[in-house]
Amino acid sequence: MESVDEAGVRRNLEPSIGAWHFQIAIYFALGFFFLRLFLDTFFFQRIAVWLLSTTSSAPIKINDAVTRAKIVKCKESLWKFMYYGACDVFVLKVLYHEPWAYDVKLFFHAWPHQELKLPIKLYYMCQCGFYVYGVAALLAWETRRKDFAVMMSHHVITIILIAYSYLTSFFRIGAIILALHDASDVFMETAKIFKYSDKEFGASVCFALFAVSWLLLRLIILSILDHQGHQH
Repeated sequence: MESVDEAGVRRNLEPSIGAWHFQIAIYFALGFFFLRLFLDTFFFQRIAVWLLSTTSSAPIKINDAVTRAKIVKCKESLWKFMYYGACDVFVLKVLYHEPWAYDVKLFFHAWPHQELKLPIKLYYMCQCGFYVYGVAALLAWETRRKDFAVMMSHHVITIILIAYSYLTSFFRIGAIILALHDASDVFMETAKIFKYSDKEFGASVCFALFAVSWLLLRLIILSILDHQGHQH
């Protein structure tokens, strides 16, 4: 494999990769702001109220502080559930047509001169944009929780890792990792939706599915892929 020294990084990168692509991530971040504002106003508010009303026989008191807090948190989880679910469906459809997605040794074949196709490029910029938006949302929009510092650190580190793997042409394994991570997050946000709407059984089932999927997708499968990658 050709070594990449500090002076030759730009020369050895895939020609279709450029730092300017991250302008697209900023556009995605702005788009997510307006999309969520639209969905919150016209859909998520109604869905959250409906979910809470199905738990109680009496009409819910929207002006009650506790109820308002549940509605706000439920809307946040509805947004994240929609994003993670839609993003995972998209990337799985893309990966289905990529031969390298089924063969670990092809993850790194011809690196760093691998072909970067438009769907993967857009997927990467979309993911980066989502976490850029996520930083702003944590600061100015979403409910301030006890894990604020943890989530802020998570978002910032994720942005750095996405940018690094993109600029160094590790987008194949990067796309796989992002897809695996998003899959378990779908169960987490579903569990939260059930929890905020006082549906304890549904919340318990989804939390269990999250725990199992987190173990399988983030620890076991990634460890297997890492081991197989080192063998090749």
